Amino acid sequence: MSKTIDERIPQNSGEGAGFKTFNAVQTPWNKLFSYQEALHYASRFEAVLSAAATQALRIMVPDYETRAQMMCEEAYQRLYVTGQYYGDDDGFGIHPFMCGQFAGALIGDKGDDALLMCGRCQDFGTYRAEKELDVCDWDICGSELCRTTTMSLQGQANASAERRRKGPTMDYLMVEAKGCGDRHCRIIAESREKYPAPPHKLWESFGPAVTDEYKKFTEEEDCVAESMMFREECNYRFVNGTNNETDSSNQMINLSTAASLYILPAVAEAVKRGYVTRDTADHILKCVLEAAGKAMFGERYAIRACREWLGVPDSVGEDGRLLGGLMEVLLQSLVCGYEVEAFNKDEVILVIDRGGLAIGATQEICEAHLWMWNGMVKTLVNAMWSVWEEDSPAGKLRVKIAKKIDKFM
Repeated sequence: MSKTIDERIPQNSGEGAGFKTFNAVQTPWNKLFSYQEALHYASRFEAVLSAAATQALRIMVPDYETRAQMMCEEAYQRLYVTGQYYGDDDGFGIHPFMCGQFAGALIGDKGDDALLMCGRCQDFGTYRAEKELDVCDWDICGSELCRTTTMSLQGQANASAERRRKGPTMDYLMVEAKGCGDRHCRIIAESREKYPAPPHKLWESFGPAVTDEYKKFTEEEDCVAESMMFREECNYRFVNGTNNETDSSNQMINLSTAASLYILPAVAEAVKRGYVTRDTADHILKCVLEAAGKAMFGERYAIRACREWLGVPDSVGEDGRLLGGLMEVLLQSLVCGYEVEAFNKDEVILVIDRGGLAIGATQEICEAHLWMWNGMVKTLVNAMWSVWEEDSPAGKLRVKIAKKIDKFM
């Protein structure tokens, strides 16, 4: 087959003509998406992939308590170790005079806003901290993930305190969770020296909190829909109560991890503990992710909507370029490097930087995307088309989209 690339307008077309430049991603058919729209698209896509991976994990470890405890233990330990060795107090606005685990709340506050999980700090002090979220793309994954992220923050808070000075300990609890159907996500951290409570298992990281009477609830009409970097009232910058400021060019949404940062390591932990073999785990992940990919375009209107969104001209028929263009938008939105080796009606070949796709997560995230894309092409185009890895150079994921007959597919 030809390795030709369909004619496409260069991204620098019009340079020097006097037009204003702005930050955007571009489809192969010259449609542009703003930085804001690109981040929202990437966030949602990765959340859907993560939700499917969560379903796979539920098959591998069926018992809720066992699964949630395992996820919390893995995430706590990993984020605790990461915080000990790579914590950046300055990057979170944690000042040298701060001591104790309450300062870890600054880590969660900045991380949430960067991941488009906008909300507000309702309380922040030595003995109590409260954070309320209005938006969370991860809410489709399930309640065990809500527990896990709370315990990952506990690990970061503990490590943060040990890196500086120990002080009052804090017990982090999620007393409301959008993943459980609540209107908000709400974490309340309390000093057990001041607010005693019975001990609880690691996975029992939901409330109630001792200080529930101090809880502050924001009415729906007062909620926000965008992170600080996209709000005029914040001068389009993230700013917290300790004067830590970050503009949108330095936010963390570019990491292509989403909730898979917690799910795929939990799968690896399930393998380590002998709940499943690695081969069985990969088989389950592949089956579930391919099914999720097929469901994305199972209805015909979804295909039409995707073509319109990408700006696909009528001259482009029912072939692999549809998925190839969608993949390019995702990769650009994730700021993941890639090269186009072929892009025509017969085949699409993209050579993707594995490191860029796997930032912050395990290498299995690359295969997870591959399985998801293979399912997507079956309904976005038709069942004659497949997606597979072929002849990948070192450090790269060479993805091919073409027609393929497989009697055991």
